[in-house]
Amino acid sequence: MASIDIKDASVSYFLRKRGGAVEKKLSRGAVGARIVVGERYLEINALRNISLSLKTGDRVGLIGINGSGKSTLLKLCSGALAVQSGSIDIDGRVSPQFALGSGIKPNLTGRRNAELKCLYMGTSQRSIQQSVEEVKELSDLGGYFELPVHTYSAGMKSRLVMSLMNLVHADILIMDEWINAADASVNKTVNELQARLIKSASILVLASHSQRVLRDWTDSLLWLDQGEVKAYGPFREVFREYKRWTEKGLDERPIPVRRAQPKSY
Repeated sequence: MASIDIKDASVSYFLRKRGGAVEKKLSRGAVGARIVVGERYLEINALRNISLSLKTGDRVGLIGINGSGKSTLLKLCSGALAVQSGSIDIDGRVSPQFALGSGIKPNLTGRRNAELKCLYMGTSQRSIQQSVEEVKELSDLGGYFELPVHTYSAGMKSRLVMSLMNLVHADILIMDEWINAADASVNKTVNELQARLIKSASILVLASHSQRVLRDWTDSLLWLDQGEVKAYGPFREVFREYKRWTEKGLDERPIPVRRAQPKSY
């Protein structure tokens, strides 16, 4: 049984201060997490006191405006980030799909890139050849599969990258904003592979601004705002409230900025 159990977790990023008038420059804005102004550093509260428990069968979409903490939570769920406070326990094999094109070597052929992807995904030695041939067939690159990737057009590279999805097998699937394919034929392949990938996963955590994508692939939504959970529940209810909230307009909403309190010893 796959699971993700997050309890009261907080994640911050730290930046060294430069200049004495930084508080004035950070005083307003429509997006982003809370900023804590310390003596030497700025602390960006990317996530604050997040609790979330997911089990096999859960399909969760993350929503929120830019800077609300979606990508940070995805990285936390994938095991790529550690918490500053609280805890997270992950049970199951995780596959983070943030940028499918990452790791592609332009000077290597499509075939060699597929072989390396197999090794990275833990494909058994006896299955690599068959898996690579499946990637070749899906990509429909023909002879170009045997040529270096730097000779490909953008659309051809998209075909290779999307076809490599066929190699992904995981209990927990973590997906950021989905990549737009280059043409209609690639879109069809992507949709089929994505459907197969999602159905095979025990848990899906997907961040997107697209109502269609979220409606098609998730059944519940976690709404983040300034690093905190604003709502979590059935797709229709949460998205309705989120839409109402965004339609009110966010231009006048300030970023919370506060000065860190001196520590007493």
